[in-house]
Amino acid sequence: MTRYRALALVPLAWGLAFLLGSAWLEGSAAHPVFLRAHVELAKVLALGGAVAAALAFERADYLRRAWLLIAGCMALLLLRDATLLPVGFDAMGAQRLAGLRGLLVVGANLSQIAGTWMLARAWNRAALALPVSRLSQALLVVVVVSAALGVTGPGMVQNARLIGRGDLAALTGLASAMGDAVSLFLIAPLLLTALALRGGLFGWPYSLLTTSYVAWLAYDATIAVGPALGLDAAGARTVSELFRGLGCLFGLSAGLAQRFVVRQLRRRTS
Repeated sequence: MTRYRALALVPLAWGLAFLLGSAWLEGSAAHPVFLRAHVELAKVLALGGAVAAALAFERADYLRRAWLLIAGCMALLLLRDATLLPVGFDAMGAQRLAGLRGLLVVGANLSQIAGTWMLARAWNRAALALPVSRLSQALLVVVVVSAALGVTGPGMVQNARLIGRGDLAALTGLASAMGDAVSLFLIAPLLLTALALRGGLFGWPYSLLTTSYVAWLAYDATIAVGPALGLDAAGARTVSELFRGLGCLFGLSAGLAQRFVVRQLRRRTS
């Protein structure tokens, strides 16, 4: 179990290093570069963790497909970020470039939703008994959905209005907000699966992945309510990037935990 506890601590160490680096560079010309590097490296690590988890399973395995879909989300987001580089994408024109970015974000969110849903349904396929009553399950769903809509709803409304005014660049924001909302809805079944698997090795990947989604919820919440909490623009960005990094790194830990679990079970049965 020491290995899995260490995986839970890795994202926290990453977060601490990020805060120290951000405080040291704040106000300097290197600070924006540091923030961007932090975001991209975190996404690359999350992609690597999902791929590592997928490759631990056989080719036709249900969970292999689920993890590959989650990996596809990060791959598409990295492709979207690549369009921000000054390497000739501007030649496409502003409208086409905005459309391309929007399509990549839509594809990333659909891939994330599909993969997460498959993982969240694993308890049903394995005929696991959920540890809470139907009423508790319903209450959990209501709480999670309300929280998700509370932090993503304003962004969806704002971007929808901008699109209605002809601003196609807002398509990316709308797709991201809608995808985030649906992904965050899935915290409830993920958490229920983690509870159903408590005490077992497979509980670790699900617990870490649930924590990842909670961090993403906090990321969206910071963006939505940061100003109301008294955070200035710089402070809100630092806090939101902290949670985004934690979301990615807990995703990495979940993927690695999944791989370790599969390998450990194979050694036991060989």
